[in-house]
Amino acid sequence: MKSLLKKRLQLQLLFVLLAAVLVAALSVLLISDAIRGAESVVLNDASKALTTAVSELDRQYRDRVGADTAWRALPVPAQDTSLRGVSQAVLRSYPGIEGGYQIATHFLGYSFPTHDTGGKKIDVPTAELDDILATISEAGASGVAHRILRGRHDLVVIEAKADRQSGIASWAMKRLAAQSDPGTHRHEILLAALVLAALISIAGTLTTGIVLQRGILQIKSGLAALESDFSHRLPERNDEIGEINHSINRMAAARQKLESDLRREDRLRTIGRLAAGIAHEIRNPLNSIRLSIRYLERRLGPGQVRTEDLHPVVEEVDRLSGLLTNLLIFQKTSQPALRQQPVPPVLERCVRLIEPQADARQIKIHTDLGSRDVEACFEAEQLTQVVTNIMLNAAEVVEQHGTIDLHLEQRDGKAYIQVHDSGPGLTAEQTEHLFEAFYTTKPQGTGLGLAVSRELMIGMGGSLRYVNGRSSLAASGLGATFEIELTGAANPAEMPAADDYAKCHDSDR
Repeated sequence: MKSLLKKRLQLQLLFVLLAAVLVAALSVLLISDAIRGAESVVLNDASKALTTAVSELDRQYRDRVGADTAWRALPVPAQDTSLRGVSQAVLRSYPGIEGGYQIATHFLGYSFPTHDTGGKKIDVPTAELDDILATISEAGASGVAHRILRGRHDLVVIEAKADRQSGIASWAMKRLAAQSDPGTHRHEILLAALVLAALISIAGTLTTGIVLQRGILQIKSGLAALESDFSHRLPERNDEIGEINHSINRMAAARQKLESDLRREDRLRTIGRLAAGIAHEIRNPLNSIRLSIRYLERRLGPGQVRTEDLHPVVEEVDRLSGLLTNLLIFQKTSQPALRQQPVPPVLERCVRLIEPQADARQIKIHTDLGSRDVEACFEAEQLTQVVTNIMLNAAEVVEQHGTIDLHLEQRDGKAYIQVHDSGPGLTAEQTEHLFEAFYTTKPQGTGLGLAVSRELMIGMGGSLRYVNGRSSLAASGLGATFEIELTGAANPAEMPAADDYAKCHDSDR
């Protein structure tokens, strides 16, 4: 029973198919029977038309012969031409009828004026020639003869009228579609069966269509739910749609397990990259501190330790502290001290910080800071860190004698800082992962610089984005352009928080 329920859709389709075959068979029988039922009527009408046409052909022949005393002296071709005009005049009033005369052994005056080919037909049909001659022969014995030829696709009715004394015969022929004649009660039975079969076919088709539509809608809604929730499952059913639902549920379970495994592997991979990056970053300062301590140890002997000898140790310790600070930024444990202040002084400081590295590689820094009245709401130290990090990245990719452009402008109460370099630019893959933590293409990099910078800008209510050649500084189409957006104090709705906005206003009082 369960197997039959599972095959219910197939059984329904088979049932519909059988009903459709039954409808087609009954339709053929009914139509054939109806056609055959009209045969006697059609044959009767055709016979009457042929009888009238043959009689008129005979009368017109007698009138033609009686009006011309030299008729019998005319050659056969002349008689044929004259009689063709007579038969055309007579048969033009009888659509579908062809005919003429036979005198002795000659067919004369044959015509088919209503022939549907458009041209004149003057040759006696060869396919029915023997039957025409046989009908004329019968008419010579009895005066009038009638013959019906039944073919696969048509009926041919031939009629002839002969004068036994003169040996002249008039004949006519008409083609009809094949037909026959059954009883009226059989018509009614076949029609009722046809209606019943049609109703069964319609009911089966509607049922199948409704089942399919509901099943498809169920699958579509289930797939839509699975796009956002892999724990969702489609309902179980005991039919073909249920088998599809079951397969989808198995696929969703496998996908859910795969997603869980991938997330776990991704977390482990991230932890591994983080540990490797931290180990690398910490190892370098520790090596520097170790060398500095060994250097101090050697100088302690002669008693010549100087204050500046401790600077490398302090700087490397600061580097370690900065690395840990960058990692803690992702936890958002601190809020920036925002205040309204001028932007150009911060940018000038950033230029001074990277000038030594730029000069060492003969890189030119072009600045366009505009008006010194450009102000925004930000924390100076964090903005310095962001701009310096972007400019240091630019200095690393720019070749010798290259350029770094720093541009500042103010639009709609906001300050926009653009940093453009003349380096090789970024690939599509680099652009896609640009601000992801721990993503880097540098052999010694950790991939935290841009990720930390963007977090800092978001914390200050601004943004950091890669403009990909849309900057006016990238007119040549080369290099990369980063744009920093700073929110002005005149736009409270665009501040990250009400407290930060209050801080900016408090600083202006």
